[in-house]
Amino acid sequence: MRCKDANKQLDNYLSGKLDGQVKQELENHLLACTRCQSNLSVLKSIKQLAIEEQSLYTDNIYFASKVVNRIEHRKVSSHFDIKSRLITYTAIAASILVGLFIGTQLGTLGTKVISNNSNAELLIAEEYFTIPTETIYSFNFEDIESENNK
Repeated sequence: MRCKDANKQLDNYLSGKLDGQVKQELENHLLACTRCQSNLSVLKSIKQLAIEEQSLYTDNIYFASKVVNRIEHRKVSSHFDIKSRLITYTAIAASILVGLFIGTQLGTLGTKVISNNSNAELLIAEEYFTIPTETIYSFNFEDIESENNK
């Protein structure tokens, strides 16, 4: 028997589940292999500790209800987390929309003031175009406005 096969059978050997031929082969291998002997002793000590710990354990009749309550608490808290996130994202989206609305209203307000004042347009035009007003295109804006209002 090889070490790999022997290590697979160590737990069954300690539990007494091996039949005669496999048990004999394992015992012969253990007599010759010190590594497998140490593996067997480690496994024995682990099993012994598990048995000792099991005897110290007492059943807690409230354990299952505690676990269920913790699970329910996590479900409720995660439900509130989703609601608070949704409210936060909605508030952010609403504030962005209000900001855009106010910005567009302020932007159009400025253009309405300038477009209603033709003198302001003339002053702005004179700042950018330094052509003298006595050209072939000279207009009297008051006359044009009075004609448009008729």
